[in-house]
Amino acid sequence: MASSLYKAQFALKICENHDKKELHAYCKTCDKKVCTTCIKEEHSSHDWETITDILREKKHSLPEECKEIRAKKLPGLKKDLHRLERKIQEEDTRFEQNKSVLNGSRQRYIDGINKLFDDKIDVCQQKSEATKQIYKDKREVLKQKVEYLDMVTTALDKDINTLPDHDILDMEKEMRDELEKALSYNTEKYTCTTVFLPGQMDVQVLENMIGEIHSMSVVEMNEIDRYSNVIMSIKPVSETNTWVKVKDDRHMKFLDRVGNELKVMKTTCYDLITSRGGDIALSVAEKRSILVLTQDEKTITTFDTKSLYPTYISKTENDDILVTLRDGGDDYNLVPTSSRVVQRMTLTGEVLHTYEFREDGKTRLFTCPLRTAENKNKDVCIINMLSGFSGELVVLHKDGRVKFTYRGDGLESEEFLPGDVECDVKCRILLTEYYSRAIHILSSEGMYLCKLCQYEQSVPTMISIYGDNLWCGFYDGKVKVCKYTY
Repeated sequence: MASSLYKAQFALKICENHDKKELHAYCKTCDKKVCTTCIKEEHSSHDWETITDILREKKHSLPEECKEIRAKKLPGLKKDLHRLERKIQEEDTRFEQNKSVLNGSRQRYIDGINKLFDDKIDVCQQKSEATKQIYKDKREVLKQKVEYLDMVTTALDKDINTLPDHDILDMEKEMRDELEKALSYNTEKYTCTTVFLPGQMDVQVLENMIGEIHSMSVVEMNEIDRYSNVIMSIKPVSETNTWVKVKDDRHMKFLDRVGNELKVMKTTCYDLITSRGGDIALSVAEKRSILVLTQDEKTITTFDTKSLYPTYISKTENDDILVTLRDGGDDYNLVPTSSRVVQRMTLTGEVLHTYEFREDGKTRLFTCPLRTAENKNKDVCIINMLSGFSGELVVLHKDGRVKFTYRGDGLESEEFLPGDVECDVKCRILLTEYYSRAIHILSSEGMYLCKLCQYEQSVPTMISIYGDNLWCGFYDGKVKVCKYTY
C-alpha cells in the first residue's frame, strides 16, 4: 500500500539535467541523487556514495529514526496544534469581552453615538478575525505536516524492505524537510491579541473617549539558557545588551542578546541601574548604601541609606532613581517601629520624595516593597509583598497619593503573586505573575486588559523594556528577548 501511495511522487530515477542518465549515486554534500555526469561535473569535489551503499545504511537506521520522530517529535507537534486551537478559542473569548466592554460603555452615551460603537466593534472583529486567521493558517499547515509525517514514518517503518530504493531516499529526504518545517511552528514564540481600552465620557472628544483598540504582540527572538537559578534582576542598557543578576550569585553579568557574557562584575548588590551617561548605581544592602560607579567600575560616590537596607532600584524619566528600603525586621510581621519605604533620589544621594504612608500620615503603604517602575505619566508603580505567597501592585501619583491597588482583579485564580513591574510608552503597566505563569497588562487607570504571554512550563520573574525589545527573566534561569509591538 505504501508503495502505491508514493510511487507517483518518488518515481524519478533519471537525471533531470542529463538526459537518459540514471541516478545511481547520492551526493551527501548537496543532499540529492546524482548521475555519473553530475559527479564528473558540478559534484566532482563533493562527498558522494552509490545508491546501493547509502541504502544499506538507510535501511538500517531509518526505521529507528521514524520511531523516534513518532515518539519524541510528533507528540510535541500535536501539543502545538492544541495550543493553536486554544489561542483561537481565547481570541473568540477576547472578542466577546471586548464587545461586552463596548456595549457596557454604549449605555452611557446618547443614541446618536451608536454608530461609533458599532464601528469599533467591527474593527475589533476584523482584528480578531485577522488574528484567528493567522492561527488557523498555521494550524492548517501544521496539521498537514503532522498527518504527512505520521503517514510517511509509519510507511517507512513498516515497508522499508519492500519499497523501491529510490522511493526510500526520496521519502526520507522529504520527511526530514517536512519535519524541520513542522518543528519551526513553535507556538510559544508568537503571541498576538487585540484589546479594547475604553475611555471616559467627554462630549467634546467623543470619538477619543469611546476608547482605543490596542493590538499587541510578542514574538520571541532569542532564548538565553545558561543559568540554572532564578533571574533576580534584568536591566537592559540597549536593544542588544543587558545586566542580569542570578539568585545566590555574587556577580552581575553583562550579556549580549544571544547570551554571551561580555563582562562580569563581582558585587554583593541586590540590583543596579545605568544612567543616561553610562554610570552604574548599585544597591548594596549589606553596607546600607548606594554605590555609583563609572562604566569601567571606578567609584564616583557612595551615599548611605542610614538605618535602612536598600534592595531594588529603578530609573526614572529624569534619570533619578527609585529605591525600595526596609528595616532589618521580619519581612511580613510588622511592628510600630518597622520602616518600609520607597524613596526617589538623585544619583548624588539627595532624597526628593519618600513614599511610606497614605494621605492620613499613619496608614502604611507597604508591607514589603520590592520592584518599582515610574510610568510615562509620572505615576509610581510598586510591587508590594503581603506574604511569601501573595502580593499586590500599588500605584501612586507622583506626590504619593494612592491611585489604585491591584490584587489580580479579572484573573481566574484568586491567588496573586506579582514579581516585577514595567511600563510601556502607552502608559500601560506590565507585570509578571507567578501563579498564572504570565505577563499581565493593565491600563494606566488599573483596568486589567489581558495576558500578553502565558507559559506552560516557565514562570516569568523579571521584565524590562528597552526600545521595541522586551527582556524577560524566568524562575528556571532562562532569559528571553522578545519583539514587543503595539
